[in-house]
Amino acid sequence: MASEPMIALRDLRKTYQMGRSQVHALAGVTLDVLEGAFIAVMGPSGSGKSTLLNLVGGLDRPTAGGLRVAGREIGELDENALAAYRQRLCGFVFQSFNLVSTMTALQNVEFPMVFARVPRAERHRRARYLLTAVGLGDRVDHKPTELSGGEQQRVAMARALVNTPRVVLADEPTGNLDSHTGAEIMALLARAQREGNLTVLVVTHDPAVAAYAQQVIQMRDGMVH
Repeated sequence: MASEPMIALRDLRKTYQMGRSQVHALAGVTLDVLEGAFIAVMGPSGSGKSTLLNLVGGLDRPTAGGLRVAGREIGELDENALAAYRQRLCGFVFQSFNLVSTMTALQNVEFPMVFARVPRAERHRRARYLLTAVGLGDRVDHKPTELSGGEQQRVAMARALVNTPRVVLADEPTGNLDSHTGAEIMALLARAQREGNLTVLVVTHDPAVAAYAQQVIQMRDGMVH
């Protein structure tokens, strides 16, 4: 018997109420993503790419349909279980880095481990190891304002990997970077995916980013084409 997909979507729908009208951000997406797959999701603005990512990451709840990740029905989890799911199973990388400006690179990477109740010494060790792995071993005490955009995204990448997630979700991870720096970030993500057998979903409009994926999914009007 074949093992269950890491991510299994069944007629997944998300509808937003905008004033008197309804917006069908996802209009029935069915998709299987196997463990260890690297998938790029492409499509025009408003096609539902980011909505799909947010639902898989437990940042939003589906209106209807099935959403199973690692064998669990995510749409049925309560807020506490959903928070634990986001901490332990998912790593997030955003276009805008989303770093805490008052914290050093080391503290930013340690931050998710605080909620996961990882002991302080282990937090320190793991954060330093990952920052070294992404090429920032000499920048651990720098704050985001003292780092370039590429360096900030490397910090964000280390933060996404620090709780050893099984799924990494990246929304336009190179959107604020020049092409050379973007390629470096994608090479880092691809290496982490291979070494950790991570399941990666990356939303992008950039064919150069999509080229790192094993499969490209096209979305339009809230559906996969």
